[in-house]
Amino acid sequence: MVKIWVLCLSLLIAALSGCVYLETEPVTNTTVDQTPITTPEITPEFPISEPTTVYVEIKGSSFNPPEWRVIKNTTVIWKNMDSAQHIINVDDITSPPLDKRDTWNYTFNRTGTFEYSCSSHPFMPHGRIIVD
Repeated sequence: MVKIWVLCLSLLIAALSGCVYLETEPVTNTTVDQTPITTPEITPEFPISEPTTVYVEIKGSSFNPPEWRVIKNTTVIWKNMDSAQHIINVDDITSPPLDKRDTWNYTFNRTGTFEYSCSSHPFMPHGRIIVD
């Protein structure tokens, strides 16, 4: 019986000694400059020449792209990608509250320049739709 205990104890000591690691070289801490990653604004490369549907993403408390140049009868769809709720005001029309991933659309049936904003967050930069 004693032999079994000695054998078990020997195996345990051998197993534990394999788990010990002695560091031979000093570890040096390095600091890495962390530059924030910015998402580039989406800007249309050309004006829209026929009625279509365009998208404005609400993200980071801003509208992206901040401006579209379209023609009459174009529909703009706003999509909220923020965790905060947003309410869009455009051309004396107010959207329902938009939660994350909700969308709302508006069709521009007349020419002109239309500023839009978020009534929930007046500090947000305004957007603009130019309808030719």
